[in-house]
Amino acid sequence: MAEAAEPPKTDLRGLRGLRLLLRSQRALVFISAASSVLATALGLVPFFCVAKMATAIYAAPPRLGEVRDLTFVALGAVAARYLAASLSTMVAHVAAFRVLHDLRLRIANKLGDVPLAFFATRTGGEIKRTMMDDVDQIESFVAHHFPDAAAAVAVPIVTAIALLGVDWRMALASIAMAPLAFAAMAVAMRDLDAAHKKWFELQDRTNNSVLEYFRGIHVIKTFGLTAKTFGDLSRSIEDGLAWMVGFMRTNGRGYGVFGALIGSSLVVLMPIGGWLHLRGSLSLGDLVLFLILGPQLLTSLLRLMFAFGNVQRIEEGNARITSILMSPDLAGPSANAQPPRDDGIVFRDVRFRYDEGSKEALAGVTFDMRAGTVTALVGPSGAGKTTIARLVPRLWEPSGGMISIGGVDIRDIPLDVLLGRISVVFQDVFLFHGTVRENLLLAKRDATDEELQRACAAARADTFIRGLPNGYETLLGERGTRLSGGEKQRLSIARALLKDAPILILDEATAFADAENEALIQEALAELCRQRTVLVIAHRLSTIASADQIVVLRDGRVEDRGEHAELIERCSLYHAMWGDHSASLDWALDAHSSEPIVEVVS
Repeated sequence: MAEAAEPPKTDLRGLRGLRLLLRSQRALVFISAASSVLATALGLVPFFCVAKMATAIYAAPPRLGEVRDLTFVALGAVAARYLAASLSTMVAHVAAFRVLHDLRLRIANKLGDVPLAFFATRTGGEIKRTMMDDVDQIESFVAHHFPDAAAAVAVPIVTAIALLGVDWRMALASIAMAPLAFAAMAVAMRDLDAAHKKWFELQDRTNNSVLEYFRGIHVIKTFGLTAKTFGDLSRSIEDGLAWMVGFMRTNGRGYGVFGALIGSSLVVLMPIGGWLHLRGSLSLGDLVLFLILGPQLLTSLLRLMFAFGNVQRIEEGNARITSILMSPDLAGPSANAQPPRDDGIVFRDVRFRYDEGSKEALAGVTFDMRAGTVTALVGPSGAGKTTIARLVPRLWEPSGGMISIGGVDIRDIPLDVLLGRISVVFQDVFLFHGTVRENLLLAKRDATDEELQRACAAARADTFIRGLPNGYETLLGERGTRLSGGEKQRLSIARALLKDAPILILDEATAFADAENEALIQEALAELCRQRTVLVIAHRLSTIASADQIVVLRDGRVEDRGEHAELIERCSLYHAMWGDHSASLDWALDAHSSEPIVEVVS
């Protein structure tokens, strides 16, 4: 059996992680950055032309031909600048949208390849934020900020060299405020990593609280709560506001001082430049050049700071995206794996724990399921029934032992082959936003209308589907909210029938059904279980009394196994559970008695 690769230990934040994510679009990103640098550099040409014009106009006599030529040069530079800027913007947006498309597809595909344990350490809000918000930030950075960042780095260097060539004294005066400005920026950015980390944690909390609020809105309304009084949501919003206020108090002053110093270069340039001009050591044209370009030099540093801030804002998102993309997939099959010889399932000393260091949910489970038979799992809540059911299709990976189908370790069966042999009907049925037909075709995309209707008829679902406003083309709401629980369950059974897999895993579908739906579901299940290897999680013991084998679980271990009659005689746990189940069938409500309202009828 092939082993899954370990996730990378390298820090993937900042520019290194960004380079990995942008690898497929490096050429376009480079073209965009180069065009942006060229456009910004061309934007400086008119300033040099204006300075030269001033010298030519005040010459004796005025050199009007030179003024005309400089005007054409300036206009040409402006036109070329807009062409280069347009090219940069267009190429940057093409690259950005390709990156967005590629990253979201890669993340979606990866989420389908990782084991279910991956989701145990991440909330829905965190995954949504990574797939949507973090990817959006990278798209925005590539489309807008990266070209500006390239120009912000290159242009000040080129400008400073050019100004040094004109007059080194005025060039130094142009950057006189830079040391103070950088000192203010250092103050503004102190502990910025920790502050950003705290902000991202608050965003995750708020995302999760919002999702929880909307998922539980019916309970919240029942108890008269609002967004303001629903504790976790209101606390997370208030904590976010408190963080923002505190951040601005701590860091905002530094940013303000930095901006003021960056914009104050004229305070130094005008007196020094005027004094040098009056002494005759600086021409009027050069003075004009420095008065125009000197402030531009420091303003470019402001753009550089914004670019650095943008990199810091997305670096945690880079790490989250890259950590998902580099997470280990389910272990693949070994090269010499053989196909299963039948559909019998064997558990051998299977162990499982949900979190490292936590108590084992399964502690050495061993039992066999012969092909074509029905095996029921029973036991108290938390005994490990659902865990066992989810290990067979590799929704979770066991931490020890082996599960085999037809004599082959399930880890040595290609995942698509394994899942093709298994149908699962869980209690909590999930129906996607789409039509009834689209939800059914998830089981078999090339199914004909005849196959579809035959499966629905066998699942006792065809009649109610035809009664919907548009029949099989009726659009279902989120999670199938337009259907009753029993109707959703019958659609789930129809999907399993349509898939026609030889192994069926069934989390007893009638546990919460009303009498009419229960009868219809039982008929559908009888049809579904024929000639299949069936693993049933039993909630109502009366429904599995005729199973070929009943496995009794307690605390993640097999207490006993056998047929119903045998277990009633020899297994005290099963005997007690059967007694409790029998008693529960006879309870009644008495609204007029002073006794407890649940009365067990003897």
